[in-house]
Amino acid sequence: MYGALLGLATFDREKLHSLVIDGPFKGRLELVPAMRDALRHYSLAEYGQCISILQSSVRRDILLDIHLHAHVPVLLDMIRDRCIVQYFQPYSSVSLEKMGKVFGYNESDMEDIVANLIINGGVQGMSLGEGARINSLEKTLNVYSTSCVERKARRRARVKAAKMGINFVRNAEGLIMRVACLENGLVIQGGSGRSTRGSRARDAAGKQTSDRMATDVLDRSESDGSFSDDAMEVDEHGIANPNDF
Repeated sequence: MYGALLGLATFDREKLHSLVIDGPFKGRLELVPAMRDALRHYSLAEYGQCISILQSSVRRDILLDIHLHAHVPVLLDMIRDRCIVQYFQPYSSVSLEKMGKVFGYNESDMEDIVANLIINGGVQGMSLGEGARINSLEKTLNVYSTSCVERKARRRARVKAAKMGINFVRNAEGLIMRVACLENGLVIQGGSGRSTRGSRARDAAGKQTSDRMATDVLDRSESDGSFSDDAMEVDEHGIANPNDF
């Protein structure tokens, strides 16, 4: 019992197999069927079933142990954290709701557990991955590699540059239009409704022109593959999405 619990809490999978599951404890595990089943589920990556057995049958037994009863919460939390880290390793993004269903927690509790794992850098010798982050809006756990972070930064820079260019063109067109009106004597003085309508018409014309330019910029970028994933970000910055036309 002691060896199996401590092995689950501290050993990696290779050591656990060599020293506990297939090691000198193998025969004695038959005397503790619940622990044997928990180890079997762990070795098969069935972490939810493993945690369920530990939290029910095994927990009840070790709470009566004179040596282990004071350490039960810490041991079970260590095993749970190690299971969560191993569960997430094959993925780059996982729903917190689905993880909670696997491990028997609600979404909020699962988010708190994962947040603590990120803050603490995972468990001994294991981590959730470099750049692990929680998306609080979508309730997902995501991990981003260094190249992915750099690619997103370059994409944001391109979107920002495109927006600045379109705003500059819009302002320049407005100035040119006003100068042309002054040169041709098309100046309406006073605060009449006609002036307001004329201002709105000019603004609408400038917006239509700049929107066409935004569409052309994004179309050209998408055609050469440099803006493949930026349509949504461009739209968020107030620039027209070419898919809307």
